[in-house]
Amino acid sequence: MVHVVAEDKIGKRTLLMGNEAIARGAIEAGIQLAAAYPGTPSSEVMETLATVADDLGFYAEWSTNEMVAFEVASGAAITGVRSLVCMKNAGLNVVMDMFMTLVYSGVRGGYLIVVADDPGAHYSSNEQDTRFAAMYANILCFEPANQQEAKDMARIAFELSEKFELPVFLRSVTRLSHASGDVTYGDMRKEKRKAIFDRHWKLPYRWNVYGPPSTVSKHVWLFSRAPLVKEFVESTEFNTLEIVKGARVGIIASGIGSSYAREAVRGLGLDGRVSFLKIGTPYPLPEKKIGQLLNSVEKVIMIEEGDPVVEMQVRALSNSLAPGRKISGKMAIDQILNPYDELTPNVVAAAIAKFLDIKFEEISKSRLEAKAEIRKLVAPRSSTLCAGCPHLGTYWALKVALRRSGGKVWIVNGDIGCYEQGGYGIFATKLAPSFVDHSVKYDIDTPYDTLDTNYIMGGGIGLSQGEFHAKYEDGAIVAVAGDSTFFHACMPAIVNAVYNKAKVTFLVLDNAWTAMTGHQPNPTTGMTAMGQQSPIFRIEEIVKSLGAGLVKVADPYNLKEAREAIEEGIKYPGVSVIITRRLCTLQYLREARKSKTKIVPYAVNKEKCTGCKICIQLGCPAIDFEDGSKKAGIDPLTCTACDMCAQLCPFRAISPGGSQ
Repeated sequence: MVHVVAEDKIGKRTLLMGNEAIARGAIEAGIQLAAAYPGTPSSEVMETLATVADDLGFYAEWSTNEMVAFEVASGAAITGVRSLVCMKNAGLNVVMDMFMTLVYSGVRGGYLIVVADDPGAHYSSNEQDTRFAAMYANILCFEPANQQEAKDMARIAFELSEKFELPVFLRSVTRLSHASGDVTYGDMRKEKRKAIFDRHWKLPYRWNVYGPPSTVSKHVWLFSRAPLVKEFVESTEFNTLEIVKGARVGIIASGIGSSYAREAVRGLGLDGRVSFLKIGTPYPLPEKKIGQLLNSVEKVIMIEEGDPVVEMQVRALSNSLAPGRKISGKMAIDQILNPYDELTPNVVAAAIAKFLDIKFEEISKSRLEAKAEIRKLVAPRSSTLCAGCPHLGTYWALKVALRRSGGKVWIVNGDIGCYEQGGYGIFATKLAPSFVDHSVKYDIDTPYDTLDTNYIMGGGIGLSQGEFHAKYEDGAIVAVAGDSTFFHACMPAIVNAVYNKAKVTFLVLDNAWTAMTGHQPNPTTGMTAMGQQSPIFRIEEIVKSLGAGLVKVADPYNLKEAREAIEEGIKYPGVSVIITRRLCTLQYLREARKSKTKIVPYAVNKEKCTGCKICIQLGCPAIDFEDGSKKAGIDPLTCTACDMCAQLCPFRAISPGGSQ
């Protein structure tokens, strides 16, 4: 059965997620290579492309990290082949070195850089606005307002990239990437180009920024492309201007912010009363259209998702095009919107109403009262690892090992993956800030209290070395990362630890999948993005080759084995790596369903249970506690029969299918 995005049906109208729409645009443009590293909210672009790659005859891969993905796609683009690279906001940070250099030589084949930002930080460690990177690189940036534009912009981006001989940037956001909307299909380009190479194509030493005549001359070439790009942004249908005769107020809105602004204008009854400039290219801006708007109104409202990227440019332009115009947006001067968190239709409507002094009830009094009553009924809760997740076993083993061998105040440095929930804490717990000037111990009660630091992929093992070389001596220093993160960003740091003789313990939680972002394969899976078999990389073999002094592999479902391995690692006077290996439980359950393997859930013998709550401390969501009977219980629908809770119970009250 052909996937819906691969259907060759001009005019077909279908419901697509924003990320699927971007993939469809690339397909219509005749993409021949796609590379990415999974990261929410961007992952579905590559998942969609990888699903249809074989059928449509192009190549798709999950790369080991964003930098490699960017280089793979760039290599294809300089041979004249249309290529795409995709990542989330944080992933763009990993590629900046190559990104900022590639633009000096440009590309031969169409090259689309897709980045999904995450305003509101739903899935991310920051809210960074990647449109700045397009400005920094001096390339065209698209920002779709809806799913149809996401498809259309992705499609035309390849043609424009070849016209300008530069990559084109497409910035999406969570609400667009993960929401669905109607998309009408265009025709699919069937041509498959032969990859070719010419080192002096149009420029001497075209693909070598250090080659003659000079790096600076190639920078001059980059600026020479600007007139072509500016000509496009003035004429494209993605930038539309509506001047209302006699209107004193104008709205300039970009991307999904323009959709919210349109809705707000209708809801506030402002149709026909305000001029409106919808921006689809936040860089470069259509300066002529902006000048027309500024000169036709007295006041301007700026609406955009993320940082005031468009607003800063408009303010600069207004100084020369229309001095004295009152401009309000996210900047400190005349601020009506916060420069943080994400926009919503209500937030935008409230900002416009405030600017125009229109009475607007963002949330009705009755709704506020209803929400207050409902809040009383809702128990605060944290996100949790899955029932039977092997990370629960690793964290339990680490907790016990630290209590036994971790010293006075240990430090556990986290990383990005499912296991990052080990630092989420329990939301129902009230915490107060501390202002002491000495190390303070906070015991680990549940897995969600484990991690002390957590920033970026690969950051934990690097932080650990800094703590060691700073001569931190109050307790053990431990780093935690997953298998996909290990390949993404940890190997150079391990080399550094060995080379510079750090004493750190590194836990690698190997569940064979990039699970947090939707179970994409990685080098430990034995499968590529296109479903082909590939070698399984053994992390223990790699870290041994990198010089780690102590390397142990343990089963996190065997709590004693895992605890002993971690204790040995903590005591080792050098770089120790402990790999806890067990297949992701969700993948295990899928395989069990396919093979019709029966899973017998565990149960609590109420007569033996004393209500000690030790099993509760495992943090497994399948285990509950009944306040009335003061006994533990296990949900038979979610229990995966992992046996960890049975190992913990000091009264042997838990067993497979035991009496309730």
